[in-house]
Amino acid sequence: MKKYDITISAILMVAAAALFLSASNLPEVEGAIGAGTWPQVLAVLLFLLSALLMGQALTGHSSKEEPFDIHSPGFKRVLIGGGIIVVFCVLLKFLGFILASAFMIPAIMRLMGEKRIKVLVGLTVGVLVAVYLIFTVALRLPLLQGSLF
Repeated sequence: MKKYDITISAILMVAAAALFLSASNLPEVEGAIGAGTWPQVLAVLLFLLSALLMGQALTGHSSKEEPFDIHSPGFKRVLIGGGIIVVFCVLLKFLGFILASAFMIPAIMRLMGEKRIKVLVGLTVGVLVAVYLIFTVALRLPLLQGSLF
């Protein structure tokens, strides 16, 4: 497991650095937090957690068991979740953030085992309203609009 931890942590540290640098190019909003602030915070957290993982691997505190079984139901759920994210990214380009998220949130919740329709709809609407109010109203940052709408 040690070699997997070192490899993954190195890849994630490079990805965090790239994310931080690309977020630096996002436009700033006068009198408000810029669009790049939150991605930069997440990039720093990703880098620190990756460094922690590498530190654990280098000091011998890695798990001795195999990292995953590609035939397990959990791994299949990970692949399905990755597919949902890919579809979300495509929908994001054409439909915009709100409509794409209206697909992704309940799809991921369903994948994680939630079956109650009221919970799926209620949480989806609640999250989307909260995101709209926080970003569009409070921070005055526009949400991504799709090319079709």
